[in-house]
Amino acid sequence: MNYINTVLVVDDAAFVREMLHFMLTKAGYNTLPGVDGNDALTFFDGRNIDLVVTDLNMPGMNGLELITKIKSKEHYKYTPIVLFVADDETHNNHYRKIPGVTVVFDKKNIKEKLLPTVRKMIG
Repeated sequence: MNYINTVLVVDDAAFVREMLHFMLTKAGYNTLPGVDGNDALTFFDGRNIDLVVTDLNMPGMNGLELITKIKSKEHYKYTPIVLFVADDETHNNHYRKIPGVTVVFDKKNIKEKLLPTVRKMIG
C-alpha cells in the first residue's frame, strides 16, 4: 500500500495506540507509535511527520508538554496536532486555546472523529 501521509500516535495505553494504528493504516496512512511524550520526541529527528495525535494525560511528559517541545522544533513548528482528552466538553474549550493545539476532542469520541479530522487536516 502506498501511504499518503505519516501520523504520529501518542498514548500510554497500548490498546488505544493499536486501535488508532489499525484505523489509520486501513485508511492509507503511515503511523508511528509513541508510548509517551518522551518516546514520541525521538521521532522528531528530521523525518516527515504530517500530523500528531496525542493523549493529554500520560506519565512522564504529558500531551501539553509534548506539544510545547514539538512546536519549539523549527522543522515541526507548523505540524498540526490533535489532542484528545478524557474530560467532558466543557473543559475542551480550555484546551483549544492552548498554543500549538490544532483540534481537541473527547477520548470517548475518538473512533467517530479521528478519520474525518485527519482527512480534513492532511488529506
